[in-house]
Amino acid sequence: MPDFLLSILAGGTAGSIAAFLFKTWIEARVTNAIKHEYDEKLELFRRELDQRQKVELVSELLAEWIKIPKGEPIPRELRTLLNRLSFQASLWLPADLAIELSKTIQAQQGAKSIFEIVLLARKVLTGDQSLTPAHVTYWKAELEKKGDPIIYEKP
Repeated sequence: MPDFLLSILAGGTAGSIAAFLFKTWIEARVTNAIKHEYDEKLELFRRELDQRQKVELVSELLAEWIKIPKGEPIPRELRTLLNRLSFQASLWLPADLAIELSKTIQAQQGAKSIFEIVLLARKVLTGDQSLTPAHVTYWKAELEKKGDPIIYEKP
């Protein structure tokens, strides 16, 4: 009888240990699966944020570029900033956007307007094409006295 009792006790102990190990293993698997899912989401968020910052470079470069009216000298500090932004755009932006941006800034024949460039950047960032150049507001330097916004002027 003591052997029978010892067998039951040993079996119970082994079963308890097996159940504890199984429970610990399941918890570790679930924890790692959840951590992996959140790590993937965090990485995706970081990539989207990085892309957004790179595409925002378009608006910054265009705003600085149109700051000085045509024919006026460009101060050294602004020229340095424009060069830095232009180089960054060439490094980081998708090729089609970088090419169109360069054509516009260089005032090449058939270049897109600044409004079209902004919307091309929006398309790269969001995939949305529902806006038109008429939806982009631009204040010209002549309006410093008036203060009225101008909505897309057709050339």
